[in-house]
Amino acid sequence: MYLRDMNVVKLDDFRSHTTPLASIIRVGDFNQQFAQYVSQNLIPGRRAVVDSYNVAKQADLLNELKASGFELTLDTKAAELACAFKWSGQARKAEWLEKEPRGALSSTDFDEQSAARIAELAVKNGFHVVLSPSRYVSEGSAIKTLEQDHEFMALLRAALDAAGGKRIKIASSFIGRLSLLGQDAITDRLIELHRTSPADSMWMRLHGLKRDPGPSRIRTAARRLELFKKTELPLVLDYAAGLEPLTLAALGVVGGLAFGALANDQFSDATWVSPSKSLDNSVANDGRQQFARVPGLGRNFSHAELRLMSEATKGKRLLFDPANTGISSFDEFKKKARETALKEGVEAIGGLSKVPDTRRTHHIRTTHLDQNARKARQLANLELDQKRAAELKVRSPETLPKRLNDYAGSLDKTGQVLEKIASDSSIRLTKPIPLVRLGTSIEGSEGSRSQ
Repeated sequence: MYLRDMNVVKLDDFRSHTTPLASIIRVGDFNQQFAQYVSQNLIPGRRAVVDSYNVAKQADLLNELKASGFELTLDTKAAELACAFKWSGQARKAEWLEKEPRGALSSTDFDEQSAARIAELAVKNGFHVVLSPSRYVSEGSAIKTLEQDHEFMALLRAALDAAGGKRIKIASSFIGRLSLLGQDAITDRLIELHRTSPADSMWMRLHGLKRDPGPSRIRTAARRLELFKKTELPLVLDYAAGLEPLTLAALGVVGGLAFGALANDQFSDATWVSPSKSLDNSVANDGRQQFARVPGLGRNFSHAELRLMSEATKGKRLLFDPANTGISSFDEFKKKARETALKEGVEAIGGLSKVPDTRRTHHIRTTHLDQNARKARQLANLELDQKRAAELKVRSPETLPKRLNDYAGSLDKTGQVLEKIASDSSIRLTKPIPLVRLGTSIEGSEGSRSQ
C-alpha cells in the first residue's frame, strides 16, 4: 500500500496489485455524436465532462447520462473566462454567470456570489464533480495565482455544502506549463496547498506534454508528476490523449486521463498567451487543414496525407486494418474519425487497467510502442504517387516517409527508456492513486460507488 511520507510500496502487494485507471471523456460541443458513442458502449468508464455553457443545451444528453450511471463533471470554464484571449469565446455563455462579461474576469470576480451560482448550477443539474475555477498559471505570478485559486476552492466547498451538494466532489485544476513543475518553489507550494484543500482529486492541463511520446520528456514528466503523490490525491491529466499520456499512466504517476474525440486531446498555451492563429484539430469541413488519427499508429496526420497513403498499393490495408475495424476506405474512415480515435483511446486505458501495475511498462512497450513503430515503418515504405500528392495539396510529400521512420525510431527509444525508468531507484515510482468513480447519482448510496 502507499504510505504517506515514506513513499514505499510493499513489494508483494505491488507485484500483484492492479490499480484501476480512469478514462474521462470531454463532451465538448458534440453532444449528438456523444449520445451515439454511449449507445454503442464506447465509453465503458462512464465518466464525462460537460462545459458550463452547454448545460441547458445538452439537458437531454445529461439526463441520458445520469440514467446510464455516468459520473458527471462540470467544467466552469473559469480559466477561459479569466484569459484575455479566451473570455470572448463560448465560455462567456457559462450558465453560472449573472450576465455576459465585457472583459476577462479577475481574481476579485471569483467571490462568494460566484461560488454560490456555480454550486446552484451543479446541484440543480445533478453533477457529481465540479472542476474548481482556476486560472492559467504563468511563471511571473504562479504562487499568487495558486493561492488565490485555493482560497476560492474553499468558498466553493462551502457553497456546495450550503446548496445541498455535500456529496459533490471538487477537482482542482492546474493549467500551465510542464516546465513550471520543475521549479521547487511552485511545486512545493502546490503540494502544500493541496494538503489542506477541499479537493478530492487534482487535474492538470499541461503545455509541454504531447500525444507522441518523447523519451526524455517522459522521464522528466514522470519525475515531476510523481511528487504530487505527497498530496494523497488522485492525479488526472486533462486534455491528454495519445501514447505519451498513456505511457505516464503505465508508469503509475497518474490515475486517469481526460480527453475529447479528436478535440481537447492535447493542450497548447499558444492561444492563452497571444491571439489565436492555430488550426483546429477537427474533422469539420470548414476550409482549414484537417487531421485525424488512424488506428494502431498513435499520431495524427492531415486528411490529405492519409488519403494519399490510402491510395497507394496496400495503403488501405495498412492504414485502416479492415479485418479488425471494418473500415475499408478513406471516406469511410473520415466519417468515423472521431469514433475511431475515441474508441482506441478508451480501449487503451481499459486494457492497461487490467494489467498488474508492475507489468504495465512492458505492456505499453509490446502492445503499443512496438506495434505502432512497426506500422509506421510499413507505411514509410509505401510508394506514393507524387502527382496525386500535388492534386491533394499534400505539404512536402517527400518528407512523409522520413517523418514516419523518425516517429518509429522515437517509439523504439521510448520503449528502451521505459525499462530504465521503471528500474531507476532515483525516481522510485509507486503505484497510482486511483480515482474513485461516483455511482449512479449523487443521491445514491455509498454502495453504488465503484472504481
